[in-house]
Amino acid sequence: MQTSQRYMLTIHDLFTIAGGGIYGAEAEVAIFDGDVEIDRVKFSGKCQSKGGYSRSYHGKSGLRAVLVSGPGRIDFGLKQAVAI
Repeated sequence: MQTSQRYMLTIHDLFTIAGGGIYGAEAEVAIFDGDVEIDRVKFSGKCQSKGGYSRSYHGKSGLRAVLVSGPGRIDFGLKQAVAI
């Protein structure tokens, strides 16, 4: 039996400011297994909420995420293990 981990990927402050207005933006997050990039997740829109915008992500244990383009910041945390 393999174990799949459930992660929560959250992006905060996904927006740009130009000409006195606040606008939506795009960001791209790379998912890594060690030093190897295994996936990309794209976010598009505007998010200013305190809690950010979250997506569930499933994969093996030990993955990490890096914001590779766009504004904002990310959190990538383990939620629970799932037997598959």
